[in-house]
Amino acid sequence: MGVYVHIPFCEHKCSYCDFHSIVVGDAESFSRLVDSYLVSLRREALYYRELWGERPLQTLFFGGGTPSLLPPEKLASFICFLRQELPFTAEPEITIEANPHSLTEQGAEILASAGVNRVSLGAQAFQDHLLQAIGRKHVTAQIAESVGMLRRAGIENINLDLMFGLPGQGLPEWRDSLEQALALEPAHLSCYALTLEPGTPLATWQKAGLVQLPGEDEQADMYDLARRLLQRAGYEHYEISNFSLPGRRCEHNLLYWHNHPFIGLGSGAAGYVNGCRYVNAPDVQAHIQTWERGQPRYVQCEQLTIDQQMDETMMVGMRLLEGVAEEQFRLRFKVSYRDVYQEAIDELAARGLVEQVGGRLRVTERGLLLENQVSAAFLR
Repeated sequence: MGVYVHIPFCEHKCSYCDFHSIVVGDAESFSRLVDSYLVSLRREALYYRELWGERPLQTLFFGGGTPSLLPPEKLASFICFLRQELPFTAEPEITIEANPHSLTEQGAEILASAGVNRVSLGAQAFQDHLLQAIGRKHVTAQIAESVGMLRRAGIENINLDLMFGLPGQGLPEWRDSLEQALALEPAHLSCYALTLEPGTPLATWQKAGLVQLPGEDEQADMYDLARRLLQRAGYEHYEISNFSLPGRRCEHNLLYWHNHPFIGLGSGAAGYVNGCRYVNAPDVQAHIQTWERGQPRYVQCEQLTIDQQMDETMMVGMRLLEGVAEEQFRLRFKVSYRDVYQEAIDELAARGLVEQVGGRLRVTERGLLLENQVSAAFLR
């Protein structure tokens, strides 16, 4: 079980991004906003401490936005506050997302001293023209520089985020990105297909014919290439988009894929506490004002039924290549998934999308490319 903290600040919005974030203003106003926001997060954390109780927390994840935009001293102080006030284990996995150009030597050392032991770098591509095409602010050389900074600070558990299906990207560029990423020897790699989200600049440009994206067949070839190269290099393909060296899986994200409880803090954050799935209002100023009054402001809050919990467990669990263990499902829900989903399982198996292996239901090689259809089959 763990904690997710949303840091909704960015230097600018990338052309493909629809995550909740705001573009920072001048340094003085940004500093005041950060201070107010961190105070609201402290109040929110204390509120959930009462609901959560003493169940141990093993992971802490800062997502965004761009968490590395925060002054490292302020972020480190907040991490120390959370570790003191919430029931974290002695050595939790503490991850921050970072952009390569937003890290400094001193900042990396400060965060490491506060307990940060995992950093997810938004590399995305290793060609400057592709980075420019999607609105990234860093250049290729800064990726290796950031990896070096983190390692000198003692942070070895480094993830590189990569994207395929970018405007103007072909199979040779994707292979080059994978090979350059492997040369840096990260502990973990995430390979995501570009998704055109409605309302983003990139979706608008594509609709107007201003950019050309790789087709579905070419994207499938890119995904297959990533699987072959990374597995050959010793990385375990353990989730649809994620690869790790042995023992380096992202423990925090495994909470989501096993559908376990977690506390979500911050504007726009989601959480799952005491059977309640909630989503905070995506409004920074409203979040600050809300916690001045000491009460959450949700845009969604639902106490899940057992049926909903079972559906969600199957849906997210099928993203893992090991699939869902029948014994664990039975221990959790007092019923086998075959008793609930036999018709859906038979249909998926007939299409060659899932298989039963060693007491687990999992996607097949073919099912990997149609995972959305597999997961949707378990939503009753």
